[in-house]
Amino acid sequence: MAELLLIVSLIGIFAFGFYVMCRLDRFLEENRKALLKENESCEPSEVTLPHGLSDSEILSEIHRFRETHGTVDIILSDGKEDEY
Repeated sequence: MAELLLIVSLIGIFAFGFYVMCRLDRFLEENRKALLKENESCEPSEVTLPHGLSDSEILSEIHRFRETHGTVDIILSDGKEDEY
């Protein structure tokens, strides 16, 4: 009788552990997706402009970039590898 009680209680403990781990896995997956979505919006974007653009063309490209990315800091570079 003691063995039967031990077996039943162990099955209950393992079933409860499995349930908790499934819920935890679902919770962590939802948080991972939310964090990935948030990190994608924080990653810097880069747009390469061809040489010889006029000031008005560069300004229009900046306005177009701001329409899709919101209010961001824009750094203009001459194409050399710079440290920001």
